[in-house]
Amino acid sequence: MVIVIGKRESSSIPTTFIMRRSNGFEKPLNPMQVGTWTLLPLLLLQFVFFASPTLPVAASIPCTIVIFACGFSAAYFAYWVCITDPIDWRLQRHLKEQEGATGDHDNNTTYGDGVQDNDTKFCWVCSIDVHKLSMHCKFCNKCVGTFDHHCHWLNTCVGEANYGYFFRAVGGTFSLVVLHGSILAGLVISFFVQYSITQNGVDVSSLTILDRSNQWFNANAGVFVAIVNLAFLLVDVVCVILLGQLFLFHIKLQKEGITTYAYIVRDGQRKRLAAQQKMELERRRISALQQAEREGKVVRKWMLTAAGCPYVGEHLCRPFDPLRVESRSKKEEQLDESSVEKDESNADATDLEGGGVDVGECATTTNQCTHSDDNVVNPAIQSRPVAPSSESFDNEDVTSAPLYSLSDETSTPLHRAMETRKQLHQPDERDC
Repeated sequence: MVIVIGKRESSSIPTTFIMRRSNGFEKPLNPMQVGTWTLLPLLLLQFVFFASPTLPVAASIPCTIVIFACGFSAAYFAYWVCITDPIDWRLQRHLKEQEGATGDHDNNTTYGDGVQDNDTKFCWVCSIDVHKLSMHCKFCNKCVGTFDHHCHWLNTCVGEANYGYFFRAVGGTFSLVVLHGSILAGLVISFFVQYSITQNGVDVSSLTILDRSNQWFNANAGVFVAIVNLAFLLVDVVCVILLGQLFLFHIKLQKEGITTYAYIVRDGQRKRLAAQQKMELERRRISALQQAEREGKVVRKWMLTAAGCPYVGEHLCRPFDPLRVESRSKKEEQLDESSVEKDESNADATDLEGGGVDVGECATTTNQCTHSDDNVVNPAIQSRPVAPSSESFDNEDVTSAPLYSLSDETSTPLHRAMETRKQLHQPDERDC
């Protein structure tokens, strides 16, 4: 279908004609897509004409039902993946407006999993604002909402709209090839084991698999049937390996909550970071080799050279690489220092929360609280017994005066502080 993609007013990109594919069955078809839709019915036909007739009757019917259920499930979900258009809804609305229709979305429409559609970016190919998680697919020539990847086996893009169908299609196809391959493996092994037994003169009629293979459509072609089953068994093994990796990969992506495209971007960043670290390590290695040669450290120079050998040395000599050992030691020291600082901060916090205050500290703080403002008196201090004033000692001996005084408590001896502790209650942080 040929459509016109309009240009943005502020953009210098002219209006162009772009071929946009709305589903996976539109041309041009992909050879991998043709192979997928050819192999799927071929596996079912092979099971019906070559595997099922050689199975015992008690196993043939249930196995055939299960195989066809898995095949139907795989084909059903793959079909929905192909016919579902995962286009970004903003682009879809724009295309409808270009055709004279009015879009059904408004500016407050919620996109995806509760993400507001005002999180946008501009696509220079489609010349329109799309969601920030959308990506333009060069094979389908459209922006795909929450782009995951372009599937060449189905010749369509996979996005938020059809990812659920895609995951079920992969799971159904994986189940099909696992069951199909398991049954064929049992038939092939049983046939050749029973065939070797017949060389010893054992009656063929007592050997079920071999007998039913020889009676295949009354053609007496047991070896031909076994070879066909063996060929499709090899196909199943390859499919199990490929689909198993793909299925487990998408299970991992769902656990992490990311798309295939996001995983590829993250993996590329990790590889670039690893390359930068490797270049830095090689730079340090050259400097360390020059220093070891100047200082005459033959052993260290040999270890640095061995650890720097490509492939073999960097793996086998990795634990003995002086540079890596020094890096690990520095990291351990930094971790130790950070743990010590953390322990000290926790200890300080514990002391503050514990409420244990020394008498001298409390008296000093009390003195500051009472004398910081003449018009403000701490209620906790006001409730304490206060030492009598000097006027009450006019007719008495000074030695009989109380030992406690707020003005000189910080400079009193230890026995005077202990005597004061008996007269006053133990202060806490609120008193201070």
